[in-house]
Amino acid sequence: NEYKSYLRNVILFPMSEYLSSKSSSSSSRFESIRSGTWSNGVRIFSYKAGTATTIRTKEDKDDIKQHLEQACGTHKIPRISVYMTTVKDDHNTSWFPTNTKQKFRFHAFVIFELSSSSQANDKKYMSLEKDATGITVQVSLTEDDVLTKFGGKEREGPHFEEISDKSDKSTEDLIGFFLKEDFNKSRYEVAKGNHCKTFANDVFNFLANSACVPGIWCSRVCIISYKGGIPETHWTGENEDNIKDKFRIACHSENLKITKVSLLRVPLEGSFLPISSNSKEQSSNDNEKADDEPMDSSKVARVSFLQKQGVTYHAYVVMECCTNSGEKKWISLEKDTQNISIQVSSFERDILLKFDGEFRKGTAKKVISDKARSDATTEKLMKFFNDKHFNKNCYSLVKGDHCKKFTKDIFDFISEERTYDYNARETAAKGAMFGLIGLLGIAAAGAAVVAAVGKAKENKLRDKKNRD
Repeated sequence: NEYKSYLRNVILFPMSEYLSSKSSSSSSRFESIRSGTWSNGVRIFSYKAGTATTIRTKEDKDDIKQHLEQACGTHKIPRISVYMTTVKDDHNTSWFPTNTKQKFRFHAFVIFELSSSSQANDKKYMSLEKDATGITVQVSLTEDDVLTKFGGKEREGPHFEEISDKSDKSTEDLIGFFLKEDFNKSRYEVAKGNHCKTFANDVFNFLANSACVPGIWCSRVCIISYKGGIPETHWTGENEDNIKDKFRIACHSENLKITKVSLLRVPLEGSFLPISSNSKEQSSNDNEKADDEPMDSSKVARVSFLQKQGVTYHAYVVMECCTNSGEKKWISLEKDTQNISIQVSSFERDILLKFDGEFRKGTAKKVISDKARSDATTEKLMKFFNDKHFNKNCYSLVKGDHCKKFTKDIFDFISEERTYDYNARETAAKGAMFGLIGLLGIAAAGAAVVAAVGKAKENKLRDKKNRD
């Protein structure tokens, strides 16, 4: 299943997308706004009384910055949301090649609420999105203009909010980030992972205070600290120093000594997989959503995806630690399809049985346990974590980078003597199966030999009787 998935997604799909994009047919790009090749300039639509005025910038940064500042002004961004809209044959996003639409049934775009610090009622709304021909910005005093329209025309098909979060940043921060990353020069290339969803993910993760776009790998680490059984969730930045600092705060600024390490596994039952607390509120009706929900945002979709790839369980590491005063603490590390999560608590049950305050569905089983090596501490663990760049390694079954591999690496680093082979169980099971097949084959061969000998004896007796 893994190799079929790899062949389909990494080789066949990009090839068909490339050929479709090279096609001379204009049927897939009939909208004049979205037709044509990629442009390094930025399209800016400014709405007044529902009517859009269009500006196309040059590709140099100074010109882009000047026009964006004129359109957006200097505002705070108190809230940011990612919206999805369906991609249909008659949709005004039909610039998607046909083969691309089979994979991308949804188009993603970002909506910002802009507010002035001087005037409470001075609000604006802004949208930012990427398609096959470039980057588009829309600005209006009315949210419906940027949410339901594109270039003055109605977006055809339903749209819905995928995720939303507060932000402490401003339009100056957004423009600086946009220019620094050269988004206007990053062409729409599905095979390289440059498309509307990854663009929305990058912008959202830069501006959002805590949440993370579901279904797309996030390089920030989710740290969950329990106080009295109640979880407090904090997201780190992507850089190593920020991850180390946030983890140290969760450990109450102490360098904890790690005394024991265990590896646990939970069956893929129901919807136990970890998901950010912000996404949980949106996932309450996951079972009622369609199978083609975008970006695998629900736990059910993520579990279903893993099950289809032959994954049967989720693995995580639990460490018993000790403070300088002798107080015990427990820490867990785990990796799922979205990000890496760390939990810290003074009670073992919080770590073993829960994720972000919710009980895991399915019984956790301890697979292997060992004493920690004498010099194992939380600071050395974080150094090892950052040296290996675990937070930047996406969850990939094809590349063998998944929860089992991650937990093995952590366990082997902390363990005093033992190492864990996550393939041992599967190897043993395969060996037993082949052994059973071998035994059955030997038994069948033996029965055939016995039958042949008996037949030979019968023939010999019959010949003797005939001679007599």
